[in-house]
Amino acid sequence: MTGLPNQFALVGARIYTAAGEPLDQGIILIEEGHIKAVGQGIDVPADWTRFDLQGKSITPGFIDAHCHIGVFNEGAGEVGHDGNDYGEPVQPMLRALDAIYPDDPAFVDALQNGITSMCISPGSGNVIGGQMALLKNRGNIVEDMLVDEFVGLKCAFGENPKVRYASLRKIPGTRMGIAAMIRKHFLKASQYNERKTRHHEEEKYFEHDPEMEVLGKILSRDLPLRAHAHRMDDIQTAIRIAEEFDLRLVIEHCTEGWTIADFLARKQVPVIIGPLNSTRTKFELRNKSLESAGVLEKAGVQFSIMSDAPVERIGALFDDVRLAIRNGLSERTALEAITIRPARILGYEKQIGSLESGKQADINVFSGDPFDSRNRVEAVIIDGKLQYGAIQ
Repeated sequence: MTGLPNQFALVGARIYTAAGEPLDQGIILIEEGHIKAVGQGIDVPADWTRFDLQGKSITPGFIDAHCHIGVFNEGAGEVGHDGNDYGEPVQPMLRALDAIYPDDPAFVDALQNGITSMCISPGSGNVIGGQMALLKNRGNIVEDMLVDEFVGLKCAFGENPKVRYASLRKIPGTRMGIAAMIRKHFLKASQYNERKTRHHEEEKYFEHDPEMEVLGKILSRDLPLRAHAHRMDDIQTAIRIAEEFDLRLVIEHCTEGWTIADFLARKQVPVIIGPLNSTRTKFELRNKSLESAGVLEKAGVQFSIMSDAPVERIGALFDDVRLAIRNGLSERTALEAITIRPARILGYEKQIGSLESGKQADINVFSGDPFDSRNRVEAVIIDGKLQYGAIQ
């Protein structure tokens, strides 16, 4: 679906840029898929198409920083589960990209609810589960949707890998085992890097190990380690290991993070919380709180909000944002938590995540105030092309 000219203006809406205060009676100029200008009182070139959006609101396209759609497919049962490969507990070579089924109905659900980009992750059944990919919600060919095949390496602490491998009577059957296994493999990768450097300096042949090369990208801080951790002890262990190896770290879920919010703020570790509106299905979720986002905001923690779909419907991501607002989170931070903040975590804040000149034109048009649950997404634009709904 395209439905829009190469040069057009959205005029008269209230614009939430995620880069400053909202703009009443705002104007956005879009040219060749990018934002040319955003503001008030901007001159619209006479030969450009104008769309009058009086009474409506505009936000950046939403970014789900952590989901599993296309990898754990809705309505498919075990047949559609391709996110965990249980051959070994450490598998950095696995790529979510290779398991994405773009006909998963969750992609349509996401689009109809304004999610224009999503980070799709392997599951959390392994200690190191594989590489996370960033896609845009356009079309049904994975290569056309793909933005980046590797934006972070998934690892997991806590019950998921512990219970799985304890049932097989294999390490890691405890939290000690999980931490030891992560340390062991990063130590091996560090030693591998030293050997590689020495061989290159001596101009000797060096046989590359694909798994060590992946871990090397985390050791070099090119990419973050994205650590599934619910409990406060697992969060602290993840931070401890990251500091030992000087890794960039993102805490995923961070369910009990609100109980140690000052510690997270002091460590300056970004976190991705959620899903907010799921149930307490296991012991490590017993301290789940709808007030967690507000607590983290007050402490100064940089956080985003995820859907973790299909644990929760991906289309409910913005409903979770509204829920967080009702429980103490400010509107501005709530919007940032699914726009510019996840863009920063993914390393794409210069391209997406806010409505600013030069950025890709990923835009949602709401029927009214987006924070009022009675209003809905009427149109979704990705890269300047209409992907859902209509603009009149």
